[in-house]
Amino acid sequence: MKIAIFGLGYVGTVSAACLADMGHTVVGVDINPTKVKLINQGKSPIVETGLPELIDRMVSKGQLSATVEAAEAMQDADISLVCVGTPDKGNGSPLLSAVSRACSDIGQHISVAADYHVVIIRSTILPGTMERMVAPTLEAASGLKIGEDLGLCFNPEFLREGSSLKDFYDPPFT
Repeated sequence: MKIAIFGLGYVGTVSAACLADMGHTVVGVDINPTKVKLINQGKSPIVETGLPELIDRMVSKGQLSATVEAAEAMQDADISLVCVGTPDKGNGSPLLSAVSRACSDIGQHISVAADYHVVIIRSTILPGTMERMVAPTLEAASGLKIGEDLGLCFNPEFLREGSSLKDFYDPPFT
């Protein structure tokens, strides 16, 4: 399966490396060219035990790469994971501009993806955000209907710094 991962911060980088290790072809997307360059050199843009070696191995095998271009990552992708940051606005609610931008990018480039594409949100969002912002943004940008032409789901992340690889492969029961 080909997976596009939007956001190469902590969650996105760990998810990209682990999904590649599970046999998927993964292309990470980030607006930061330094992160993209590090991944493509087989280096980790974040500090996490075991991650540099895993990234190096997956890049060497051709299972993992990165780009700043959404269209490149979306080419023939079956799934898109949105793992962009949602920093606190200062009032306890998350800033969702990066999620909105990623959903717009996915929608605009979905025509180059697989026949039926599934978008998975892993970024931290408040209840109701899928219905109020994510789904309408994807539908408007793609011209497709969620549930008919395009799949959408939320998969919360439970990665603890220092044990994220273990947490990814053996997540807590939810």
